[in-house]
Amino acid sequence: MQGRNWLLAMMLGMAPLAGAQAGDAARQAALQVQAAYPGTIELQVDASDVQRRIQRVRERLPVVPGPLRLWYPQWIPGNHAPTGPINQIGGLVIRGNGRPLRWQRDPGDMYAFTLQVPEGVDALDIEFQYLSPTATDQGRVAMTANLLDLQWHRVVLYPAGVDARGIQVEPSLRLPEGWQSGTALDVARREGDTEHYRPVPLMTLIDSPVFAGRHFKRFALDAAARQPVWLDVVAENPQALQADAKVLEAHRALVHEADAVFGARPYSRYTFLLAVSDVFSGIGLEHAQSSENGMHDGYLRGERPFLDNDLLPHEYTHAWIGKAWRPRPTWVPHYNAPMHNDALWMYEGQTQYWAVVLAARSGLWSPDYAMAMLAQLQATYASQAGRQWRDLHDTVHQGILDFNARPQAWEDWQRGFEFYNESTLLWLGVDARLRALSRGRVTLDDFARRFHQGGAQGEIRLYDPADVMQALEAVQPGDWDAYLGTRLEARDGAAPDGLEAAGWELYYSDAPNLVVADGEADGLTDLQYSLGLKVDGDGVLQFVGWESPAFKAGLARDVVLVAVNGLAYSGGRLKQAVVDATAGVPIDLVVRQADAVRSVRIDYREGLRYPHLRRVDGRADLLTKILAPRRR
Repeated sequence: MQGRNWLLAMMLGMAPLAGAQAGDAARQAALQVQAAYPGTIELQVDASDVQRRIQRVRERLPVVPGPLRLWYPQWIPGNHAPTGPINQIGGLVIRGNGRPLRWQRDPGDMYAFTLQVPEGVDALDIEFQYLSPTATDQGRVAMTANLLDLQWHRVVLYPAGVDARGIQVEPSLRLPEGWQSGTALDVARREGDTEHYRPVPLMTLIDSPVFAGRHFKRFALDAAARQPVWLDVVAENPQALQADAKVLEAHRALVHEADAVFGARPYSRYTFLLAVSDVFSGIGLEHAQSSENGMHDGYLRGERPFLDNDLLPHEYTHAWIGKAWRPRPTWVPHYNAPMHNDALWMYEGQTQYWAVVLAARSGLWSPDYAMAMLAQLQATYASQAGRQWRDLHDTVHQGILDFNARPQAWEDWQRGFEFYNESTLLWLGVDARLRALSRGRVTLDDFARRFHQGGAQGEIRLYDPADVMQALEAVQPGDWDAYLGTRLEARDGAAPDGLEAAGWELYYSDAPNLVVADGEADGLTDLQYSLGLKVDGDGVLQFVGWESPAFKAGLARDVVLVAVNGLAYSGGRLKQAVVDATAGVPIDLVVRQADAVRSVRIDYREGLRYPHLRRVDGRADLLTKILAPRRR
């Protein structure tokens, strides 16, 4: 569906299938909750066992006699999928008045535990361990000998059927000896290595992770403001905490450039939680008054690669888009009701657009790097075969579909989390169109400031797609539901048109752009737009494009390149073979797939091709204006 029919369908929540109706009914039932839970839960987490990466949990839960249902959080905000790691807990014991009580798992809900509270018991003592992954094949490594990311949703059971805003929790956290931490929580007191936090609602607790480490440093980004902003950094070594002045200035500029876009800050204070490490698993997750960010060891020193320098802008933008203002379908009052992802093209898509813009405006990206990144995005989606059958709007469900979090064999055909990066080009088109229709008087900045205002600080404001369209129409009439609907639902494989609308177009040359150069600095050989493949430093194919020359030659992901034109494989030799092929020299490979070895010839003669941007004759240069700093 397109245009107003598309918008109408989203507003009405059309679900003609019985299964969809049943799913909606189950969700509505899960949304029926009581407003508050009597008493305060005491939650103690001991995270001092960093060698074995075990977090020991003790809870004291006020109860009344009778049946009780406890939930382990399943739907984690920002994950857009039921990712609660219930498989990583062990040793669950529940006692009443010191006596063990028998619990059972609900066979229809693996995240629910049921039990009978005996007469005379007014509190339960709950113990279990969260067994943090010791290697990446088990999950995200978030606990090392020097670093810790404590996410409260991993270490709590809570009473079912209650609004998480009405469940009071008094948390404490024991850290390894001498460690320091950063968090949005208020520390009531510290006793030895245990931090005691002020009681908060469960929703606030789960939205307030703790980054802690042996090596910790706080940097002020805007400490004097009424709503201050800090950068709290933990690192594997003290050298990683030495920040280059230009890097810090870019982070400070990020805060002020966001002010210029959105206006009032929606938080009372904000902390960027940042782990700089090559061992600690990367992360980017938004919260109302903080964000979790993981970067490489040399990040604060300004060392390459820069590929994730839009991470902090992305998570910071979420303070407005996704936290203070949320699409109505994503809102649930607790963590065990399904969230609906229909509006992630706004929640994540416009957020990623602002991440790119703010990275450029703040100086986290150089202008040349920003242009190279946009060229890379345009080339990706201009050639992505899967856009012929799977529209952008359908990709918002990828977090749920991708339940095993494994790489795709044919990622450009299957499509994945495109609602992030392809939506960047979608919203670039909106920005350019606003500027063109208004003759430069109205921009997406104006929409953002208008849309993300109003309401009390700390309040969660919900919106529907119709509210987005109405706000766009208010700043500049333009039949926006038809414009967005057509692009969200397109299955024609046509290249996104946002860059062209902004006055720039894609072309290819034999010189790698800055994004490719950054990727190849780590040993990758990127020939995506020539042979249609990417190869890691060991010769293993990490990507093969659908219907590309490599595909037609019979190659697939994880095939190992053994030799190129009679010589042992290297990235340089493969590139030279592509160059030589322009003069008619065949590209002959020896490859290994599992135990089978074979010879392959790739029929390709167009040379090395890397994406770049150039101006479109006769069109206004809107992109340069979009990426230019607003605060100087």
